[in-house]
Amino acid sequence: MRERNGRIQRALGLCGTIALAAGLASAAEPKIKTFAAGLNYENLSRTVVWTGDTSPSKIQANLISARADLGLGKGVVVSLSAGLSLSNYKALVFDTLPISLQFGGATVSGFLLGAEVVAPIKRFSDFELGGTGRFVYSMGLSKTWPLEDFAVEGEARGRAGWWEAAVGPRLSYLFFGRVVPYVELCFRWLRADFKMTETLGDLGGTELKLVRGDLSFSAALGADAAVTDRISVKAKAAILPYVGGVDGLISVGVLYKF
Repeated sequence: MRERNGRIQRALGLCGTIALAAGLASAAEPKIKTFAAGLNYENLSRTVVWTGDTSPSKIQANLISARADLGLGKGVVVSLSAGLSLSNYKALVFDTLPISLQFGGATVSGFLLGAEVVAPIKRFSDFELGGTGRFVYSMGLSKTWPLEDFAVEGEARGRAGWWEAAVGPRLSYLFFGRVVPYVELCFRWLRADFKMTETLGDLGGTELKLVRGDLSFSAALGADAAVTDRISVKAKAAILPYVGGVDGLISVGVLYKF
């Protein structure tokens, strides 16, 4: 329980740090000028190598969240999100347990917390150069699988979680007015853990798999579109290349401006 509370505190602390940084960047105009809220969906894929393994494994996540965008003035926007994380871990092997387990890819549900900042830096002609930073934390819930075809009863209980931070420049094209396409380049840092506890009769054991820090790079195309004066749509698609393949990210959200 202490470990779980510690993770929540660290996640909230990082979210608060991002929000504070954006607030300081807009200190000359501290009052919130705009507020929008809505829903967001994101699909993320990352190929990683867990500690003790030599073969790559894949983490895929579907993130469904409520989102609030706060305009702090001078073009600075802070986004806060909370919702549901559905994470899928593929080709993950636990081989130090009494009975080795190969995790084929069942979905582990959990809670999601996130924070994002977008801030303009310089405008020239119809282009605007800015910066973006993002943090997402997925806290997985405990899940149990029965161990079958043994003379005694047994079960495996797993809990998984991950967090990702991303930062990089964004170049927006402002010519169209209500539709603002952009190109975004980001460095992405992922940490993950998966703890599996096994009980089979008098036998028992625990194995912890870790991704201590996986660094990746992403290139994205996105657009922010004002459908009406109140309703806007945000969409983004990114590729995350790695040695031997490409991961991906797709995000879409709908917001209502108050």
